[in-house]
Amino acid sequence: MTTHVARGGSICDDDHDVSDIGSESDVGTVADLGCDMTVSDMVHNTVPNTLFDRYVMVDWSAASSPRRGRDSIWIAQRAAATHASHDSHDPVNVPTRAAAMQLLTDLVTSAPNERVLIGVDFTCGYPHGAAEVICDGEIGSDRHRATWADVWRWMATHISDAPNNRNDRFDVAAQLNERISARVGVAPFWGYPGRERTDALPRTRPQVWAPAPSSAGFNVAEFRIAEQRVQARGLRPFPAWQLAYPGSVGSQMMLGMHHVERWRHEPDLKDRVRIWPFETGIGIESAHIEPGMVLVAELWPSMFDIDRSRHQVLDAAQVTDVVDRLAEADANGTLADWFAPDLTPAERTVVLSEEGWTLGVV
Repeated sequence: MTTHVARGGSICDDDHDVSDIGSESDVGTVADLGCDMTVSDMVHNTVPNTLFDRYVMVDWSAASSPRRGRDSIWIAQRAAATHASHDSHDPVNVPTRAAAMQLLTDLVTSAPNERVLIGVDFTCGYPHGAAEVICDGEIGSDRHRATWADVWRWMATHISDAPNNRNDRFDVAAQLNERISARVGVAPFWGYPGRERTDALPRTRPQVWAPAPSSAGFNVAEFRIAEQRVQARGLRPFPAWQLAYPGSVGSQMMLGMHHVERWRHEPDLKDRVRIWPFETGIGIESAHIEPGMVLVAELWPSMFDIDRSRHQVLDAAQVTDVVDRLAEADANGTLADWFAPDLTPAERTVVLSEEGWTLGVV
């Protein structure tokens, strides 16, 4: 197997223009996705010699208004390579996050017997220790050390994201900074492109992330184990704490957690969705799911050498390329290795309880 790691450059393009607020009339619908594909086109029986029957890649966006084209949501999907037709479709450009989640619902509910792998290009966990400071005092009376699940629920509850993409992620991050600062004396979130001044959310990287940390009471790393491994190979990932500017991932991450947490508990999905590796464990065995189940995994398209000629919009070329790579790796028997990074017992504990992992970083 070829080892895949994040390459240099932007891992995913954050959309950080808070002035591009759209109206409710701009809201996109699944009927307005700009392709001839029908959901019934996606339904097939399981393919016996592969781990999955369908592969989906979502290029997420934190845009503050409905948007198409560059820096918007693109979704590609295809059936397993062993299927006679390969059932591949052109990438779909979705104008809003609400429409994207509805499209995923339609896909999953119309394929009740398929094993579906959905890749999302936003980080699914914060560095070890962050869950405690984010969820401080808000994880219920049954006190336990906060985990990824507490963070996801917190984001689902505290962030507002309207059907036209208007959201309050910067306000929420500023409130988190104020609360964390009151507790440990630092404000870790940063990156604010708005015109007005806000002291609670600095525009530039704060001193806490300098080589010599500014507070001994804040015992949280800037990067997860997965990013640290990538950095050791001379590459440059972006931290979850950075919410704006080219290459940043923090805003997509907050809004992605918000939406996927709500989506996976929808009654129509009937407990079919699992988040890798948190709910599956890690290792080759974690790639095995039952027919009808859906596995959501963090996956960075920038890990791959993308054939940009496949589409004039890079985001669209990326999702198209990735679903083909997933199908090909599954067909030749190497995809299972993507689920089995080399981790120490201590690293495994942190990854499964809080940080998560990027599929394909081994």
